[in-house]
Amino acid sequence: MALAQPQPAALRALKFPDLADQERRERQEAVAKARAVAVPAPRQPEPTDAALKEEVALLTGLLEVASDQLQEEGRSLRLAEQTNASLAEQLQAAVTAREAEMEDHLLTLTALERAQAESDRLRALLMNQGRWEEVAAATEALPAIPASFEELWARIGVFEHLRITADRRIALGLDEHAEARTWAAKAWTGLAALNSYAEHRLQGRAGGFRHFCQDPPSGARVYPVNQIAMTESAATMQAFGRERMFPTVGGELAEMQPHLKLAGRGNLCPRVHFLDDVAGTDASGLVIVGYMGPHLTNTRTN
Repeated sequence: MALAQPQPAALRALKFPDLADQERRERQEAVAKARAVAVPAPRQPEPTDAALKEEVALLTGLLEVASDQLQEEGRSLRLAEQTNASLAEQLQAAVTAREAEMEDHLLTLTALERAQAESDRLRALLMNQGRWEEVAAATEALPAIPASFEELWARIGVFEHLRITADRRIALGLDEHAEARTWAAKAWTGLAALNSYAEHRLQGRAGGFRHFCQDPPSGARVYPVNQIAMTESAATMQAFGRERMFPTVGGELAEMQPHLKLAGRGNLCPRVHFLDDVAGTDASGLVIVGYMGPHLTNTRTN
């Protein structure tokens, strides 16, 4: 969480006042000594070798003091440049994060508008048929979206076509972060979409989950297509494929490359990995969710 926050104002210009004051005092003392030495003492009108040596030593000392001052100014300039570069990076990261959030909100708004339009149409049809009681009953106790992964976990039983084998402790660990509410809401939307896909698939609809979300049937629950990945890169699977092995219905491990993205950027970038086991020979008729937690290791992990 600390890494995700902007740099505190007190650290934006790194300074050490005690050391700076000490160096300044030392320079002032050196200049004062040099000037004291420069005061001509009564001597012969013609300069002697000793006087010339003293003058050379004085000038050399003054040059060294000036050199030290230039070096300090150079260090201060480099520090200021580094601070500015750091602030620019933080600003760019914040702008990128806000743009990603805006994109997520727009996708959510699009889905909401579509659902609202379908709801209004169905409500109008029921009312035209005089089925007022059914309309009232349908709107009495609509469930809200979970505000945390703990609440989500307590309600996953409503998805009859899903089997959750993911480690509960890892999922609940996401609640410790500031973005947990948003992640939990997106995870709930993703699980609802997977459940809706499985329901329609069992009814004979062809195609995989991504295609289902691209071209959904009427009344289907979907997840944003650009936040669905059905495969991992070959390099990631070669190096970190073991991390994508999760329990299935029978307890044996299976590779689960497909995943839902709960966040596009950040330190955690949570993911939901699943296995489509709805159709096919010896299929369980379920979508198995084997992982819900922080982004797994890949080739871009540092």
